[in-house]
Amino acid sequence: MSSLAFDVNTLQKIPLFDTIINSLHDGVLITDNEGYIKYVNTAYQRLTGVCGRDVLNQKVETVRKGARLPEVLRTGKALLGIKRKVNDVEYIADINPIIFNDKIVGAISVIRDITEVVAMSNKLRDYTHTVMELRNKVREIHRARYHFEDIISRSKEMEKAKEMAKRIAASDIPVLILGESGSGKELFAHAIHNAGSRCNNSFVPINCAAFSPQLLSSELFGYEEGAFTGALKGGKLGLFEIANGGTLFMDEIGDMEYDLQSKLLRVLETGEFMRTGGTKPIKVDVRIISATNRDISRLIHEMKFREDLYYRINVVSLNIPSLRMRIEDIPPLVEYFLDEHSKKQNKRYKAASSTLEILNQYHYPGNVRELFNILEFAASTSERDEIMPNDLPIFSKVRPQTSSHRVLSHTTRSSEKEAITEVLKSFGKSLEGKRKAAHQLGISLATLYNKIRQYDI
Repeated sequence: MSSLAFDVNTLQKIPLFDTIINSLHDGVLITDNEGYIKYVNTAYQRLTGVCGRDVLNQKVETVRKGARLPEVLRTGKALLGIKRKVNDVEYIADINPIIFNDKIVGAISVIRDITEVVAMSNKLRDYTHTVMELRNKVREIHRARYHFEDIISRSKEMEKAKEMAKRIAASDIPVLILGESGSGKELFAHAIHNAGSRCNNSFVPINCAAFSPQLLSSELFGYEEGAFTGALKGGKLGLFEIANGGTLFMDEIGDMEYDLQSKLLRVLETGEFMRTGGTKPIKVDVRIISATNRDISRLIHEMKFREDLYYRINVVSLNIPSLRMRIEDIPPLVEYFLDEHSKKQNKRYKAASSTLEILNQYHYPGNVRELFNILEFAASTSERDEIMPNDLPIFSKVRPQTSSHRVLSHTTRSSEKEAITEVLKSFGKSLEGKRKAAHQLGISLATLYNKIRQYDI
């Protein structure tokens, strides 16, 4: 008879004892109070690779090197969640003392296979690592490139716009940027994002005018697999999901189709949406920056833009002045572009003063973008390092005419004032009128403004 206070052999005579214990998926090992193995079920043999008849009545530490069961017999305290590995099988053991009449009479070890769990955990870790890598790549792709320091300006109008934008950047409120095409709206959107609390997250731009309504919807909200003919296998993430935690910049929002505006409004109001073909709502936290060169008030009047969406995206508006309203910025912009072009071509370019005079007189319907295109053409086609007026594709459009009425260089101060006053009466004192007056007089707009202040006209 064993020193175990109860006889395992007697337990085995209990009806269905072996059947019940051997039906367990977990392995079971029982020892007496001296650590001799008295019982192992078939699951234990399967998991550990031992043979029952070979280990019975042997010390557990002889059979299982590094066994912790003797520690339980010695202390009377259970050990739970002990990780072990035999061959390629990983398992966790819970070891408990068997106490009878306040005495430790043996111990029982229950082991459960965690090989699949560990494999799944490793796969999950690898998956998580892959997801993090992809997320970092997405952030790198969707990264705001410009800061306020990259916005070149000297004029008061542009400096005011930059100061306003810096104040806006500090909060998460929606921003509507207004301005003509090519005036730098996207540049400001980048800078606002980079100066805000979301700067380490994605900045995702989309031009709403570049897509059909259906395509724009799938770009913004994504779609599930099989949502429509031609849908990608596995579906597609929408830009709202990619921008989650960051900023979504919707350029040319005034061109968005009316029905799609309703869907956008719901997302802005609820913070959630469903992919095309989807059934589960997706929660997102996205800052919205919008931009347009359209007259939104007129679009609302014409029932082409939703008024409720307008108030949602226009919590604060930012007006970017056109280049013809800030001609003081032309010289530093010219210098910047030619410096950048010089680095690429390994050749030093500069603009002659007469070239700057011509550039100052042009009205730039394409704004800064057009100025850079003009300079790129001139620098690429000129045979000289110095850009001259006749290198400019706009030279014939702004070259001063030589009638005495249009040139002020030989007039006296009094006649100069009279000439300016007369021309301003003809064209008016609006910005466009002053531009035409400067052209008529053969001077730049900046020079005209200086003379208006000088003569107090």
